Amino acid sequence: MVVAAHPLAAEAGREVLAEGGNAVEAAVAACLALGVVEPFASGLGGGGYMLVHQGNQTEILDFRGVTSSLASEDVVYPKGATLPWQPKVGPSSATIPGQGRALDLALRRYGRGLPLSRLTRRAIEAAENGFNVSEVFTYVSGLFEGTLRAFPDAARTYFINGHRRKPGDRLVQPDLARTLRRIAQEGFEALYTGEIGRAIVATINSSGPVWGEQDLERYEVKIRRPLLLAVAGAEIATTGPPSRGGAGIAQALLRWETNGLRSMAHHSSEAIIAMTETFRDVFSALEPVIGDPDVFSIDVGALGAPLAASDSTPKAGSASTTHLTVVDRNGMVVALSTTIGHFWGSGVIVPGWGILLNDDISDMERGPGKRNSVGSWRRSVSNMAPTLVFRAGRPWFTLGSPGSLRIFPALSQVIANVLFHGMDLEGAVAAGRVHWEDETLWLEGHIDLGARLKVRETWRGKVVERRAKDLFFGGVHAAAIEPDGTIVGVADPRRDGVAAGV
Repeated sequence: MVVAAHPLAAEAGREVLAEGGNAVEAAVAACLALGVVEPFASGLGGGGYMLVHQGNQTEILDFRGVTSSLASEDVVYPKGATLPWQPKVGPSSATIPGQGRALDLALRRYGRGLPLSRLTRRAIEAAENGFNVSEVFTYVSGLFEGTLRAFPDAARTYFINGHRRKPGDRLVQPDLARTLRRIAQEGFEALYTGEIGRAIVATINSSGPVWGEQDLERYEVKIRRPLLLAVAGAEIATTGPPSRGGAGIAQALLRWETNGLRSMAHHSSEAIIAMTETFRDVFSALEPVIGDPDVFSIDVGALGAPLAASDSTPKAGSASTTHLTVVDRNGMVVALSTTIGHFWGSGVIVPGWGILLNDDISDMERGPGKRNSVGSWRRSVSNMAPTLVFRAGRPWFTLGSPGSLRIFPALSQVIANVLFHGMDLEGAVAAGRVHWEDETLWLEGHIDLGARLKVRETWRGKVVERRAKDLFFGGVHAAAIEPDGTIVGVADPRRDGVAAGV
């Protein structure tokens, strides 16, 4: 089973499974295809996390972007820059991307030996021959139209005659196809050394030194142990630092188990307020704790126990990033979340190669002395949280989501719907969601009207309602393994996702 945020990507992975490839090989094929058909959310210029479960072992490949050896306040924030989110776009917002090295390591560590020429096939076809863009593509092009217009190469690539593509318009990316063909021939190292690597560094440093000349080649994927916790009779493996997403899931579920969310009617005003208060407190508790574990000493085990809230407040999030889930016939599970930061990343495309680079430095905090402050060779805090839930020691269901600060609230609600409210996975993903961010309680439109009205009466703060099945609340892609071995794939109706099985 492959569940991904675009049908072409899901089909790319499904074909690999049908030909005898394993979950990792299918995930690589699907991931490369996603970078073509969802260039706004992920790609070779980004990073992320891959959870892999095989046999009795679960590992996390951390390929989050790393700041350069030159990164400092003076380099990242030009003189006179006063806006707290600067730099959100441009060369100085890009970290060293890890996706290529991660896919290479995953294939060497877990793959069965399918050639890259096979795994890149569908991605190359989609880039070279084109595909029809979706409503989501058009929507996010509008949300971040300023980013695309600020960079001529990006505008030429993703617009038509200076205008946003409409749903059904065809997008062809010959430069990206050229890169994928080079990978098929030479391997992913082509992205880090040689002609492509030099082009990436030259593009970043075109208006002044931002990366050291050897920084791209020095990038290293980290293999990390998952954050583990037990709740409601289940065992959960998820991401630890530098992501706070897994810790957020752990904190929310532990609190809900303690305060009796199971006994509250699903989406009653009482339950909605209890969840919202939890999100508010968990965000503040985690803000001063999470950082790059290679820079700061972090007790990962403590993140699986309740933390006290603080007075910290997270920055505003977005709906960016993508997630795919794969389960193969032998029980190998892959949950892969990957991103280029905000939609359309830095806006910087490597000329001749079609690689759109990330803006992950915009996830860091301005000002020294914090765990997420800008500094050289650091992984910024993120929210991605590919997660695997076990029952009686066996994989039960796996899931992940895009959405920045909305990731852990979305995933914790889906898990709670299953563990506390007895829903099946499809119902748990489709159910309405709530969120807390920017001192605001956010309600999805298909939550019961009576409950929404009651929340407005009782919540002491701002309440905003959005439409039903809104991309704002993430795009959870999940799969469950039934006791008889049947695999059930569930794609979130909030995104262009599909589940494709063999």
